[in-house]
Order: sequence, then structure tokens, then C-alpha cells
Amino acid sequence: MGLEVPESVQAFNFWTLWIMGQLWEEFPVPQHFDPPRDVIAYKANRARDGQEVGPNDLPPVELFGPTMEWLLAEGFIRGKKAPGAHIYAAISLTTRGFSVLNQIPHSIAPKTEAKPLGTLMREAAVDHAVGLAATLVRSMFGSPDSAG
Repeated sequence: MGLEVPESVQAFNFWTLWIMGQLWEEFPVPQHFDPPRDVIAYKANRARDGQEVGPNDLPPVELFGPTMEWLLAEGFIRGKKAPGAHIYAAISLTTRGFSVLNQIPHSIAPKTEAKPLGTLMREAAVDHAVGLAATLVRSMFGSPDSAG
């Protein structure tokens, strides 16, 4: 019997996938994030394409900010938060973030096409593949069963 992953960790995994996937797709152009607006657009795009958003819809948007702040503090991304707002401006991958996303994780390579972690993260975020999220985030942060 495994331990259940707390909802806040599941939200962190999803938002990390979503943020890093966006940055990977648009690299090297800095991106702007407005969580409430971006979530509405994400849901509208999924509905337009006839896709479900996920088993429990999107993770709470209020956990987007703490996830972004953690990625900034840990040096995976750089940018700034607009004072008094939930908007993040000029967000881009750092050398550390880019190099991590450019790797092909050994732990998942046999199960997938040989794609860089950034591409896998973007695909998982688009598909809202919650199960794959934890594996990809562990790969990014260098857990024992991750890429190297």
C-alpha cells in the first residue's frame, strides 16, 4: 500500500510541468504568466478541443504562485513578480533549468521516445497527465531514479 501524494504536491507537480513546459516551448523568449488568466485560457482550449481538463479539474490556482516562487528561489528560472499582483514578468529558463530540461531521463527513456525532459513536460502538461507529472518532476530535480 503506497502513500497518497498530498493534493498540494500534486498541484506543485502540475504547475511545475506547466511553467517549465511553457518556457521550454518558447525558449529563449522570456514569458509572462498571469495565473488566473492563463488558467481560464487553458480550460477554454481544452474544452474547445473536446478534452477533459483532468480528474479533479486543474489544481488550485492559489498554488501557482508558491510554485513559481520556489522555481525562482531554486534557480531553475529567473524573472520577477509584479508588485502587488499575481503576474510574473520576463520569466526565462536559467542555464540550470535549460540543461535539466534538455536531458533525456534514463528512468523513463525506455518507456518513451527519446525526447528531452522539456518536451515530455510540455506534452504532459498539455495532456494533463497527472500520473506522469511526478516522475518528470523527480527527473528534473535529480531524485535517485532520475536522469543524469
